[in-house]
Amino acid sequence: MKHAQFKCNGCKRDTEFLWLEALEIGEGFKAYQCMSCGCVGVKNIAEALHTPDVDVCRCDKCGSWMFAAAKCHTCLLVSAK
Repeated sequence: MKHAQFKCNGCKRDTEFLWLEALEIGEGFKAYQCMSCGCVGVKNIAEALHTPDVDVCRCDKCGSWMFAAAKCHTCLLVSAK
């Protein structure tokens, strides 16, 4: 099974993450466990290190990573509160 690679918030390594599907998180975000240090957290899926077939850019409003073809999930979550 191929796992997504991100920069870990705990050990700061570029490593594989295991998604924790049992936890419900807002759309565009996923709960993860670092397969290197075991750190658990939430990541914006647009922050994946290797997404060659998807255009990813920074949001003009908040600066968060987002998919170019979709609305910024971070802005949507912030405006919903």
